[in-house]
Amino acid sequence: MHNMEAYERSKLADAIHEKWFEEGDYVITEGHEGETFYMLMSGKATATKTLEPGKAPVDVMEYKEGDYFGERALLKNEPRAANVIAKTRLQVVILDRKSFRRLLGPIDAILMRNMENYQKFIS
Repeated sequence: MHNMEAYERSKLADAIHEKWFEEGDYVITEGHEGETFYMLMSGKATATKTLEPGKAPVDVMEYKEGDYFGERALLKNEPRAANVIAKTRLQVVILDRKSFRRLLGPIDAILMRNMENYQKFIS
């Protein structure tokens, strides 16, 4: 990874915002339009997905400090593919769609590679 110049760091700092969620809060809701990318700074979350219509969503992934989520909807312009629910109090930093595209566009390939982790749960 390349080092960021001071100007790039300041652009990133201007674009990211901190947000807190309490245990049980939905950070992302399956089927909703995605406008935000999340980086988990502290706490734990779980992703759940409806695998069979009419059945309860099942756990498909766990997130911990240092993980990120929400990129799929931004990269593919698709609705949210899963729920992400806070298992503990969560601190996240968020980027909106416009900032995500501007700042993270060059690392699309890395984020797309991460999406392979989701493929087994998505038809």
